[in-house]
Order: sequence, then C-alpha cells, then structure tokens
Amino acid sequence: MAVPRNGALVDASSYQQTLLADQFYENVSGNQDAVGFDAHFREFANFLDGVGLPAEWSPYFHGPDRDNEVADSVIKESREGTATPGARNSRTRPGTPFSSWLPSAPTGNRITEALPDTNPRSVDTESQPYRVSDEQRFRLNASIETFRDVLDPDFKFPSRHALTRYMTSFFEGFHSHMPFIHTPTWRISEHSVELILGLAAVGAQYCFEHRMSERLFHAGKAILLERLVHESDKFGPRTGSSLNLHSLSPQHRGSRDARERDWGSWEPIETVRALIALMGYATWEPKMSLVQEAFALQALLAQVLRELGLHEEDGPGVAVEQTTPQAAWHVWIRQESVRRAKLIAFSFMHTHSIAYNVYPVLRSNEVGLRLPCSTGEWKSQTACQWQSARRESGKQQLFFQDALSLLLRNTDGTAPVDPIPTPLGNYILLHGLLQRIYIVRDLSLPVMDHSASLPSEEVDKLERGLRSWTAGWQQAPESSLDPNNENGPIPFTSSSLLGLAYVRIYLHLGPYRLLETRDPIRIAKAISRSPAVERSSGVITALLYTAHMLSIPVRLGVDRVARSQAFFWSVRHSLSGLECAVLLSKWLSSLTASTASTPLSDSEDRILHWVRCIVEEAYDVVDFEDDEPEVSADRDAASLSLAVLKIWAHFFKSNTQWPFINIIGKSLEKYRGLLMHSRLQQVS
Repeated sequence: MAVPRNGALVDASSYQQTLLADQFYENVSGNQDAVGFDAHFREFANFLDGVGLPAEWSPYFHGPDRDNEVADSVIKESREGTATPGARNSRTRPGTPFSSWLPSAPTGNRITEALPDTNPRSVDTESQPYRVSDEQRFRLNASIETFRDVLDPDFKFPSRHALTRYMTSFFEGFHSHMPFIHTPTWRISEHSVELILGLAAVGAQYCFEHRMSERLFHAGKAILLERLVHESDKFGPRTGSSLNLHSLSPQHRGSRDARERDWGSWEPIETVRALIALMGYATWEPKMSLVQEAFALQALLAQVLRELGLHEEDGPGVAVEQTTPQAAWHVWIRQESVRRAKLIAFSFMHTHSIAYNVYPVLRSNEVGLRLPCSTGEWKSQTACQWQSARRESGKQQLFFQDALSLLLRNTDGTAPVDPIPTPLGNYILLHGLLQRIYIVRDLSLPVMDHSASLPSEEVDKLERGLRSWTAGWQQAPESSLDPNNENGPIPFTSSSLLGLAYVRIYLHLGPYRLLETRDPIRIAKAISRSPAVERSSGVITALLYTAHMLSIPVRLGVDRVARSQAFFWSVRHSLSGLECAVLLSKWLSSLTASTASTPLSDSEDRILHWVRCIVEEAYDVVDFEDDEPEVSADRDAASLSLAVLKIWAHFFKSNTQWPFINIIGKSLEKYRGLLMHSRLQQVS
C-alpha cells in the first residue's frame, strides 16, 4: 500500500518493519514537553524511520507495551503488500538514507543464496559468466608455468571447478562491496594472470579454503612484481624504488629471460585491479607476515596510482556520442572502469588508515576524478540498455573534490550536491569525510594530550557535512537496502561508516587498538588505556548511532548474521562495530561515576532505556558461552557497559568468514575481562 509522506509516495511494504509509524510521530509531536524531545532525537527519528528497531526499542518511550501495538500494526500492514518499493523511480526518497529496508540475514552459508539473480543467463550452466572452461584453465596454467622460477615449487594451479568456484565467490561476495570490474563484459581470457590469481585468492577465502587462498596470493604477488619490472617504462622511477625496497632485491628476482614469459593481456590499470585484490586478501589475514605484505602492497598501490594519474583521462568526449552505440558503450566502459578502479583503490587504502591508524597514504586533495556513474549505467547488459540508463541519469556526476567541498561548506543540512551521488559515490564521499576527521585531529593534537579533542568549529563543520551527506542519500533513488536491490550491500556498508564518522568525532580510539598486532591481549590492554568519553550534549548523536549499530545484529539474530553475513556484513562493519561498542560502553561506565552529581538528561535517560531493551533482547536469545544470569530490567549502567561488550564480542567471535573479525571479538572479550577485574579491585 502506498501512502503519501513528505510529498512522495512510499510503499508501506518496502520495509517490513517500519518502526516509527505516523502514530508515533503524532505522539511525539504532541508530547514534546513531556519527553524532552530535542534536535538530536528529531534528526535521528528520520534515520530510524524504517531502519533498525521495533518501536519498543525507540528511545522516546518508557512504555514498551503500548509501542508493541504500533509495531504490530505496521508489520501487519506491511506484510499485506508487495516486496517491491513503490517509489523506486521517485527523485526524492523520504525519511532516511536507509528508509526502505533493513537486510535479512541470508540463510545457510552459501553466498549465492543471498544474492540477486542479476544475470538471467546464470540459470543456464553453459553460460554462467564466471564459469571457467578446460581450455581457459589450460591457457592460464600454461602462462603461469612461464613464471615457475618465481613461484613456490609446490604451487599447483587449481582445477577448473575450483577456479569457477573462486571466481563466482569473488564476484558475488567481495566484488559486490567494491564493484571495480565491469561484470557484463567480463571475460577471464582478457585479463592478466596476476589479476586472475588475486581474484581467485579472495574467492578461495570466501569458500573457506584458506591454504589455497594463501598460495594463490603469493603466486599472484610474485607475477605482479615481475610484471612491474618488465613494464617499468609504463610507470615512473618511484614505483621502481618501491619494488627495490619491498620485494625485488636481486636475490629474489626470477632467473628466466623476460622474452620466455607469457605476459598475456595487460594494460596499466590491470596492475591497480590486481593490487586491490591482493590487498583485499592480505589486509584481513591473521598472520603477521601477511599484514606486513598488505602494508607493502598499499605503499606500492599508492605510488602506481600517482604515476598513472588520479585525474580524468583525456577521452573522446562528445565524439563518443557520434560513433555507433556499441563502440560508444565500449569506450565508456573503459573510462568508467578505470575511474572506479582508482576510486575504490583510494577508498580501500583509506580503510587501511581506519583499521590500523596509519596516516592516509593517498589524500582527498590528490583525487581529481568524477564520482562513479549510476548503477543502471554500470550494470547495463547491452549498448541499448546503457543508452537508456544514460539518458535517465541526466547530468554528469560531479568531481569528488567538488562534491566533498559542497558537503563541508553547506550550512542548512540540505543536500547541496547536484546531481545526487550514487550509492558508490556516497560511499567514496564518506571516506573523504572520515579522512578529514583523521587529518584535522592529527593536526590538532596537543603535545601532551592524546585525547586529541577536535576544535569546536571543526566539529560543527563535520556534523553539518554528515547531515548534508545524509540528506543527499535520502534523495538518491538507488539508496535502498533491499538485498534484491541492484546496488547490493553498498548502502548498508555506508550506514556503518556513517555511525563510525559520528563516533570518531568524539572518541579518539585509533592509537589504542593495535589491530595490526593480531594479539587480543595487546589489543585489549591498548583499548583499556584509551580516553574516557565525557558526557555532553554533543555526544548524543554518536550514542544514537552506536545503539543503532548494536540493534541490527540483535534484531536480525546475532548468531544468524554472524554465520551467514558474507553478502551484506563486511569487515568494514566490524571495524565500525568495534568503535561503536567501545564508545557506548565507555559512556555507560561514565554514568555510574557522574550521575550522583549530574543527573541524567532526558536524552541520556532515553538512550539508557533503549540500550537496556536491546541488551535484554540479546540476553533472552543468544547462547553465550558462560552461564552469566539473564539481564534484569533494572540493570544499572555499569552492568550494561559490560553487557554491550559481551554481545559484540560474541557476535565477532562467531564470524565464519574472516579470522580477523574473530580476533576483534577475542580482543573485546579480553577488554571486558580487564574492566571487570578493575572494578573488583575498586570494590575490594
């Protein structure tokens, strides 16, 4: 059923658990004085509309029974409709950037079960786009054998069945989070051997075949480095110096003459793609040696990008429109593929900065590229479909730097970027905002104060930028979280990074994680030394997002999501979840020490109630490893601070995809143990 709201039609069934129904808004608007309704909650109400919590978990009310009636009526109404959003083509989407859907956890452990059938040919076994034939496997193996002198003597190229499995898992898992390869025109024979090995390494990881994934990684890296030496004239001298520093000292060079090698298909941008894939594997592996490899590849990738150029290529421009549609499409595919590879490389390298607290190796002011095109253009299967999608898109996307500047200069919280960025474009912009938080804090760091509070004027600018970003997301017709949405998990990933951005404004946790050590004890001790969270009106918004982040796995089922999350829950969600967990736990702990002298504000009281509801729900259903008694309705803030850590730790430890996430879970568990020990000592 479509209902009017904010001037647009919304399909009430587009999200099966719309949480803040019209009755709820009416109740709030009629009782603002009674509940102390303030700007933070008014803003967050938009975020929650159709996003993440049953009504009884809303921070507005202390009467869950009454709100159950609202939630039940909305759920009942939504189930009577269809699952397709009714206002998909509307230029404006009301509510929030995530107002249409909160994803259901895919059933089972197979990635493909959670994925849309975007290619109708895929039901035909003979035309599966990622199927590797015997002939293709034979040619790839023959090429690889010409590099045998730089490979591990025991390396064996996988069978065609394994390769098909790895390619499918890569594209339907990893690539859905970072779409930098044009899949409608993908042909395995048209790409370099090192790229194929990199993709296969990631795909094998998604298939839980860890030994094979590591072997493929090392083979791909070895051939990539040989390629860079062979094609050194395509790059600058700094790339050569990076090779000498990191991996290609004379004793590690191959013994075979370059003329004897089968170099196959290659262009410089293939090196960027291969480095993204190889980094994508090594960055999250538990072995310290692979983490070091990831950092070396990151430095190399940054240098390659600079020497290839981070600006728009001088393409045919209008001349493209004057050729045949097929020719124009293929010219455009290359331009957009190059652009996406560079932008996604920028965002993934910045993820390194987020995870490991390293200074961004590639800054926003170096990126002179336009934002990515619409999903309709990118996923078009034919030239005719592409032309139609191109006409529908209208204006060309802005340059990344221009769009980021508009977000930061905007003062009224509206969407200043025109045209509205696509979901991937918004994801890239969010990395730009996160990078600004890091750099401004680094420049503002007092010599002796490692809490590194941001200047108030910068906090105001960043929060305005985040509000403007959210406003733009609300208007993007592609920003649906439906798992059948052609954008896949990118909007959901951005939701976690949005929460992380708000958290990082108020908590400087970066130097206190030591995730690169892969040692849960060291990580826990480092977190325990991090700054306290001060109670203030400003931190309320960040707290709302941290509670929302916790609510998602609890409502969907903590173990269910943890064991089948490959499609929509990425490592980036876990990085965000870690910082959200620590901020919320620290704030709850601060209440115990300060409420005697400073009573809770209405906002703080509502958040406390909200967290208690979430924790109670988790303790009712989650099979924790210990026999801790169930949470009581009157549990105090100090106990809740430990409960929040316990839920997140259990969730991360249950992950089946990336061992790195298990390490985060064990670290939070150790951190919780340190807090409990400290409190026992204080009591005694």
